[in-house]
Amino acid sequence: MTQPNTHPEPEAADYEAASREANGPEPESPEPESPEVQWPELTNPTGDQLVDRALGLLGSVPGSPVSEHGELYAGIHDSLLEALDAEPGLPAIPKPNGSEGDS
Repeated sequence: MTQPNTHPEPEAADYEAASREANGPEPESPEPESPEVQWPELTNPTGDQLVDRALGLLGSVPGSPVSEHGELYAGIHDSLLEALDAEPGLPAIPKPNGSEGDS
């Protein structure tokens, strides 16, 4: 007559533990280095005060959190649009901030 098996089969974790003991600990892989971001050089003055002011805002992008970049670029875009809409030789009329009058 056959005796019942009172010893359960070893589990996969037991095999892994035995392998680690036989081979030693796995070498830790070094953290991958993050590539350094290459920001473009600041632009040379264009001679247009409104454009230069808008492009000057680009200098604040590298030091700001990525989550704020969209808002910064939107502001720069709006400033450049104001510069394009300005009559040459006349000061630009600033557009109101917010959604007043937008429908």
